[in-house]
Amino acid sequence: MSQSLFGAGFLRLESAMSAREKVQSVYAANIANADTPHYRADTRTFSDFMAEKSASASTSTSMVRTNASHLQTHKSASLSGGVFNRASISARMDGNTVDTQKEMTAMAENQMMHELNMTILRGRLSGLANVIKEGGR
Repeated sequence: MSQSLFGAGFLRLESAMSAREKVQSVYAANIANADTPHYRADTRTFSDFMAEKSASASTSTSMVRTNASHLQTHKSASLSGGVFNRASISARMDGNTVDTQKEMTAMAENQMMHELNMTILRGRLSGLANVIKEGGR
């Protein structure tokens, strides 16, 4: 029902928001491990998470609870995936591949894109609210 009411645009925005949140956690984990010897920076990007989310949405099958004690599933379940590490070419002497400045820059860019997604979503919801208000007249 939500797809017919909100359309595919809302579903894409939801996927983009989810992917942005996952990317932000990748950057945060990399920064948190900047001083960990032999830590390989995770290189997954927004595109990786968005492609994964799109693929899982198009090939998803519905899971059914067969027992009341089973956990409830949600459509917006978190993304899963393998870890992609940076090449050891840029590794420091301790084997760590995190470049804190690059991670912080990428994190700031991702935050701005997240805010843009939120602005677009608010605009669409505002438009929908206006349609509902005008329909009641």
